[in-house]
Parts: sequence; structure tokens; C-alpha cells
Amino acid sequence: MRWLVSLLIIVVLAVALAMAGRYDPGYVVLVYPPWRAEISFISFVMILVVLVVSGVLLLRLAALTLNLPSIVRAQRERRAAARRDENFVGGLRAYVECRYQDAEQALGQWQGDAPRLGLARVLAARAAQEMRALPQRERHLRDAAEHGSGLAAQLFEAEARLDAKDAVAALAAINRAKGIAPQHTALLRLELKARQMTGQWDEVERLLDALTRSNALESGVAAQMRRMAYAENLKRRAGDNRSLLEYWKKIPADFKVDPWVARAAARAFLQDGHHDTALDVLEAALNRSWHEDLVALYGEARGSNPVRQIEQAERWLHAHPRDAQLLLTLAQLCSAQQLWGKAQSYLEASLAIAASAEGHIRMAELKTRSGQPGEACQHYQKALALCREE
Repeated sequence: MRWLVSLLIIVVLAVALAMAGRYDPGYVVLVYPPWRAEISFISFVMILVVLVVSGVLLLRLAALTLNLPSIVRAQRERRAAARRDENFVGGLRAYVECRYQDAEQALGQWQGDAPRLGLARVLAARAAQEMRALPQRERHLRDAAEHGSGLAAQLFEAEARLDAKDAVAALAAINRAKGIAPQHTALLRLELKARQMTGQWDEVERLLDALTRSNALESGVAAQMRRMAYAENLKRRAGDNRSLLEYWKKIPADFKVDPWVARAAARAFLQDGHHDTALDVLEAALNRSWHEDLVALYGEARGSNPVRQIEQAERWLHAHPRDAQLLLTLAQLCSAQQLWGKAQSYLEASLAIAASAEGHIRMAELKTRSGQPGEACQHYQKALALCREE
């Protein structure tokens, strides 16, 4: 379209010049002694225009000739860049299509600008990881770090170490990456997993706080992890009365009645000899939500007021009359107070609802105590049979 417009302009100018030359009486005299020449003014203008245009064309041709090597070089570079881009895209396509061998070969050998080169090496390392080609993976990671993709390389190394259950090496990679991006959310998630694997539960709590503030964890997942952290920290503090009590006070009220946390706390308090505190923990949790493991643990505690403990369990029995574990717990509590008749009745009720090895063993102990060795032997045999089935 541009050439058509230019041609029309030239035609219009030519027609205008021809018409002007037809009526223009002017002329130009060129004198160079002893020669003399006369030409019309229009002819002179046309010759001048031709000379100017020819000069411009000659200058452009000369410049083009002088710049020809750089033009050829630039053209070659453009073609090479296009081939590199094509190879890079091909490697990316192979990676996302899970053709890891092709991706590792394409991206591991790709050469280009530093930012994309580092990215290509990281993806090549990931492809090598999928193929379990560890030497290639390590080589690509070194290349990635050298070409400006240190954060991506360390992130992937941390992931790979965690997949291999090597939490110590994963933490080392995470610490290197945190030197580049201290508050990187993905790094915090990886560190959380590594701290869990190494049992650093105080650090797990700190990371959970940070991830929760940034809304980087689903609420249900965060609650489950926090529940586990509280339970493990309670276990670790068993044997240190002061530390255990101080830590228990810091736990939020909602988690204190959680079955998982309450069980860990009760066991820790029982280990330290704080049976009354353990009973308080278990009662609060059981009044909130019923859990058979807590019921069983309730029977192991020996508080300062055993009668109150039996009465509490009997109140629960009104709400859960067919709970075999609660009946076993009541039998255990009555046996501890030498209430043999009540203990036997509770054991019989428990075994009638659900036979258990523990129930038969306790019944055998009662029969032995009451001088009935034959029936005791039968209960031992039933307990053994149930253990074999399990």
C-alpha cells in the first residue's frame, strides 16, 4: 500500500512538472569558457533532482556495502537465537509432557542467555530426578547456581532431599535458600516438613505461626499439624515438672480438650506422678468429646479421691451404657479399690458387649483371686485366642 501511494505521488508530480514546463518560458545558461549551453528551467530542475536522487542512492549503496559484514553477522545471530528459542521451547514441552529423558538432554545441553540458562538447568535437574539419574542432577544444579538460579536450585534440592528422607541435608539446602529469600513461603513449607522429620517441634510451632499469618496453610491442615506439635512437645517435656506445667499453660484452651493433645498431656502428667492433673485433663477432654483411648487412660490414673473417680466414670456410663472400654475402665477402678463384686459385674458386661483380650485377662485375674483356677484358665485361653486373631 505504501508503494502504491508513493507511485501515485510521483505520477502526479511528473504530470504537474510536464504541464509547468509547457507554459514556463524560463531557461538556464551554463557557461564554461569557451563552451556555453542553454537548457530550459524545467529540464535543469529535473537533471538536478536526478543527480540528488542518484547521489543519495549511491551513498546508501556504499553504506550498505560497508555494513554488509555486520548485517550478515546479525542475520546469523537472529537465526541462531531462533534455533535456541526453538530448542528451549522443545525442552519445556518435553518436560511438561513427562518425556524426562528428552527434556534432560535438551535443557541440560541448551546454551543461551544466563537467566534462561539457569532455568533450563533447574528443569533438567528435575527431569534427571524423575529418572533417578543422580550424577546428572547434581551437575545441572551446580550449573543452575552458577547462572543466577540459585534459589530455584536450592528449592529443588531441598525437595529432593526430603523425598529421600534426608531431612538434615534438606535443612542445609533450605538455609542456603533462605539467605537469598528469607520469607519465601515455599521454603517455609519445606522447612516445616523437615523440622517435623527431625522432631524439632518448637521450630514446627514457630513455622506454623508464620505460615498461618500469611494464610499459606489450609486451616484443617494447620490445626492437625499444630495438634501434633503440641502432643510431641508434651511428650518431650515429660520428666520435667516445671517445663511441662509451663508449656501446658501456653496451649490454647481449644487444643487442651483435643483427644490427641489431652492423651499426650495425661501420659506426661502420669509419668511425672501428677495423677490428679492427668485426671482433670482427661475429664475435660471426655466431657467435650468421647474417645476410647482417653477412657482407657482414665483407668490407669490413681487420683487422690478414687471414689470420685469411680462416680465420674459411672456418670459417663449413663450416657454410654454399651461402651465396652468404659466398662473395662470401671472394672479396673473397682479392682484398685478391692470392690471385687462390682469389678466382676463390669467385666462381664464389657465381655458381653465386645470380647477383648484385656477383658479376659482381668477376668482371669479375678477368678484366680477368688480361687477359681479352672475358669481363670479358660479366660486366659480366650485372651490368647484373641491375641492370635489380632
